Amino acid sequence: MSSKEKRCANKNNAKSKKRLIKIGDFQNLVKIRESVAGIDIGSESHFVAAPDPKYQGKITVQQFSSLTSGLRECVEWLVSCNIKTVAMEATGVYWMVLFNMLEEAEIEVILVNARDVKKLKDKKTDVCDAEHLQRLLSYGMLEGAFIPEKDIGELRTILRLRYQHIIDSGRAIQRMQKALIRMNLRLDNVISDISGVTGMAIIHAILRGERDPKQLAEYRDSRCSKSEKEIEEALNGFYQQDQLFSLKQALDQHQFFLSQIAECDRQIQEKLSLFTTIKIPEIVTAPRRRKSKKMKPYEFTFDLKQELIRITGVDLTSLPGVGPSTALTMITETGLDMTRWKSPKHFASWLNLSPNNRVSGGKILNKRTRQGKNRAALTLRMAVSGLYRESNETALGAFFRKKRGQLGAPKAITAAANKLAKMYYNILLHKKEFIEPGADVYLEMQKEKYLRNVNRRISAWGYQIMRKPIVNKAA
Repeated sequence: MSSKEKRCANKNNAKSKKRLIKIGDFQNLVKIRESVAGIDIGSESHFVAAPDPKYQGKITVQQFSSLTSGLRECVEWLVSCNIKTVAMEATGVYWMVLFNMLEEAEIEVILVNARDVKKLKDKKTDVCDAEHLQRLLSYGMLEGAFIPEKDIGELRTILRLRYQHIIDSGRAIQRMQKALIRMNLRLDNVISDISGVTGMAIIHAILRGERDPKQLAEYRDSRCSKSEKEIEEALNGFYQQDQLFSLKQALDQHQFFLSQIAECDRQIQEKLSLFTTIKIPEIVTAPRRRKSKKMKPYEFTFDLKQELIRITGVDLTSLPGVGPSTALTMITETGLDMTRWKSPKHFASWLNLSPNNRVSGGKILNKRTRQGKNRAALTLRMAVSGLYRESNETALGAFFRKKRGQLGAPKAITAAANKLAKMYYNILLHKKEFIEPGADVYLEMQKEKYLRNVNRRISAWGYQIMRKPIVNKAA
């Protein structure tokens, strides 16, 4: 056989093998679900694959518009086909309206990740994707994504909007600072935050027409660390009308976003008041704050901690690095029902905080964590990142510092966030208060663990370690 004939034979064999894989994808599988449909979500239209009774239960694919009238037609057609369960991909935000309409029609909806439904075939069209989803669902090969309850979802929407207002407010502050620097008013060199009491008073005075640096310096707050003389020297600038206009525009935007944040706080408080009371928190009189203590920016305008204790039954802020805003973010992203996850490890894996081990032949090829935009995981990472310097008395802080020295900051943050996620899961599931063991207890446990390992290795060589305290001769 010539070389050309061999190449042709190998090519034909490859084609036949490829064709066998395509044909035999689902030959040996048994359908465990009937009356199911698959929907390929698009921005302009949706493709729906379902068994139609008019055609003796054969799978038919219909196209519906993404407008409200088209969505209603889609739901009516699925109801007429006696569909009980529907699978759809989480494509942008286009799936949300149809998801809610299907739930109102009492049709079970399984929202799946596009990563979990990759096709084996080469051909890819909207029609084939809808058929593929319907086929996978009928064989029980799809698992639904986490969807919070309606009240949690509404609270999450408002909290995310509040976070976006905070970002926009920060950008307005940056524009204010840029306009001041363009006029050589170096207010940023003498005060830490131009949006504070001193900065806002001086900016308002400048926009009212005050130009004398000595008069502007008199607006200094008593808590400011810099003297009036230092502030006066920083406010000897070169004023320009266009920059004054930019400063006024940025100030108006900053004040607008502050009012929007306050409105979000009122809405969040109203939504939280509708939740069922699990535990009535004890009214504890907060210690009187010193005048010199700086208030945190963008704090909630109501007692958020007491509300969270009431609806959860535990104090989530007892966890290291977790404050009221962090606890509220976690609740809106994960809900209040921890039974949706099988174990703390399952919860940490869902957050993409566990190693994604890829094993072949008993050897770990790769154990990097999966990439994903999970707001709850990001919140936990931010919570533990502050434990390196601010928390020297917590066991989690000691663990984070140890791992940072061994693995570096990024991997140490992931490892500490993994532990914090498991703590959050246990405290919310079992409704038990978290008791902080302390850094000394953790370090003592690590010492005992190290001694056990050393003793095991020495015992394998036929020796034994005798513990004897060292006597200080100098004493």
